[in-house]
Amino acid sequence: MDIIEKTKKHLLATVEKYGHDYDYLLRHLSEAEKWAQKILDEKPEADRKIVMLSVWLHDIGQMIGDRKTDHAINSEIEAKRFLKEEGVDYIIIEKVAHCVRSHRCKDVQPETLEAKILAAADSSSHMTDIIYIDMAYEGRVEEAKQKLERDFRDKGLFPEFQEKSKPLYEAWKKLLEVYPQD
Repeated sequence: MDIIEKTKKHLLATVEKYGHDYDYLLRHLSEAEKWAQKILDEKPEADRKIVMLSVWLHDIGQMIGDRKTDHAINSEIEAKRFLKEEGVDYIIIEKVAHCVRSHRCKDVQPETLEAKILAAADSSSHMTDIIYIDMAYEGRVEEAKQKLERDFRDKGLFPEFQEKSKPLYEAWKKLLEVYPQD
């Protein structure tokens, strides 16, 4: 079994052992994988292995580690631990760790092509899943609008993908504007 499949199995085992707070987590990861592959097809110079390892590790920190700590930090720690345990080369571990840590484009920005691909794929996956509607249903419409704006901003790491997704962004924006609130 290759390391990407082992990583995916590790993520699934972690979900099984600890559970997760979001019903859509596994679907989100599948969507992120699809988007990453789509971007990789257009960016063949990127290291596919680094990106795919990062896809399956970027949210693992939502299930393990200190809940008060940003999940990107917990995910980075777990990515390093797991990949080291699997005997992965140090350079690859560090590249994956950067992707995982910077995927939110928050306090650490994606610097490598692979990190930018993960951040854009993660943000894109939200636009083809139900996260915004779930947030709106929970009474968090304004938070959903802010997330949509951040996701669209992060897709700007690849302006051509951002432009192609503009109709999807506009549709979500319109839906959230008219979503009934209490």
